[in-house]
Formats: sequence, C-alpha cells, structure tokens
Amino acid sequence: MEQKHYLYSSGEFAKRAGVNKRTLHYYNDIGLFCPEVIEENGYHYYTCFQFAQLEMILTLRKIGLSIEEIREYASSPSDDSFSRIMEKRKLWIEESIQQLLSEQSFLEQKAERLKIAMNAKHGSIQLCSLPQQKILISSAITGKYDEADFSVAADFSLRLKETFHLYDSFGSRISMDSIRRKHFNSYSSFFAYCPHTSEAYDEILPAGTYLRSFCIGTWDKLPQVYRSILSYVKEHHLLLTGYAYEEGLNEMALKNQADYITMITIPCSVSDLTEKKVVLPGKIGYNIQVILVI
Repeated sequence: MEQKHYLYSSGEFAKRAGVNKRTLHYYNDIGLFCPEVIEENGYHYYTCFQFAQLEMILTLRKIGLSIEEIREYASSPSDDSFSRIMEKRKLWIEESIQQLLSEQSFLEQKAERLKIAMNAKHGSIQLCSLPQQKILISSAITGKYDEADFSVAADFSLRLKETFHLYDSFGSRISMDSIRRKHFNSYSSFFAYCPHTSEAYDEILPAGTYLRSFCIGTWDKLPQVYRSILSYVKEHHLLLTGYAYEEGLNEMALKNQADYITMITIPCSVSDLTEKKVVLPGKIGYNIQVILVI
C-alpha cells in the first residue's frame, strides 16, 4: 500500500488531468486508455506516469485525429509516424484556414449586399468608386434562358461550389454594345464575384468609377431601367464600357417576386465630350462664362 501516493482513482485522475470523468470511462471502455493498476479487490487505479499518455491522446484529439488514428499511433509510436501525423494535420489546418477565410469573405459580401438592398430605389442611378474585384465567368449563353442556358447555369453553379465550398448565387452580364443597340436580352455569360482571398478567378474588374442602378420587380422591368441609364449617361457626358453586371441582392431573403432587387453595375468614365468652362473678358468690367464642349 506504500504505492498509494502515485495511484489515483478515476475521479482523482480526471480532476488532476482536467478532464471529465466520463471521458476516462469512455476511453477505458474502448480500450484506448485504461487504468494501469487493478488491485485484488477489483479497484482500478491510474498511475502518475499515465498523465503524459493521456495528454498525448488529448492533444491528438484536439488537432483533429480520430479515435482510430490515435489508437493506431498509440500502438506503435515513433518519431517518423508522429512527424507524418503532424505534416498531415498542418496541411489540413492550412486548408481549413483558407476555407474559413472564404466563408468570412462570403458573409462580408452578403452583409454588404443586404445593406445596399435595404437602401435601393427602383430606377435610381448613382456613381460609386469600387475596389478591384475578381470574378469567375461561365461559358457563353444565348440570353434566352432556354435549356442550353440552364445547362450552363447548372455547370457554373457546380463550379462555384467546388471552388468556394459554399452555395452562392450568381449574376448575368450583358455587353454595353448590346445595350446601346437596345438588345436588352442578349446576355453574354453568367458571372460571380470571388472572395478577396481567392486565387481562382477568370477576370479582374479594375478599381475605379462605376455606374450603379437598381431594378425592383420582375426582369421585364430591366429594359426601361437601361433606357434611363442611356439617357442619364448622354445627359452627363459619361462613357460606359465593357459589360453591365446584373446581380440579385435579396435572393436568400425573398418572399415575393415583386420585391426582387437587381443591381446593375457598369464600368464608367468621363466621355471625351466633356464640358469645360472658360472665362473670357467682357465689356465694362464683366466676365462672360462660356461652356465649350470639346
């Protein structure tokens, strides 16, 4: 009985190791970590030398190893096998970090879009400065949203889930050439914004000035919004280039199709036909302000 000073009941051992007593019972039941001493009266005791073994098991569990993986390692521990486990877990952690960053970017993007949606007004037009944005582009579509286009949409949706591991909606883009020709249904492709940390992308929308407008309701209202945009840019001597990017802002919170919000974003610059004010000397001490269009 002189050995009692380093023998511990399951309750005492659990308390000193900082674990739940039920954890010790579970590990004992599955044969992973068992009391080292069984006395004649049937009492089971852990020894002080078992703390290190338990800490090893708890550490391996904490870094994500399964019970079976721990059992396999514990049966024949070695420097080489431990090194292989660590390298495998390091890779898993790095992948998990990238996944979490992708999810964080996804949530930030959704929160930003929701904030915009809450302040959107049908037909409103504004200029805004946007940062560089990476996008993925689908195969070409006809814009008829027929069976062929839905096939492209399905493939693109699968690509997004495989790339970003999350379901995300995507938008459509239509060239400004088509808009100017009043071909409002001649869509070119689907697109999706990438998380800021993503290394996978097809194109980059440069940082700069963009025109932004909103259509609230069904898609048959979009042509009238585009007509308003064309009138606006003509009146304000603006030049729209590339594509108009359409995206739904409230697809995940939509109750009624009449409340659907489409945001239109188009790269924008000041036209070469800009107004410049020139002050010329006039008679009797007055100046004449002339607006020249050059």
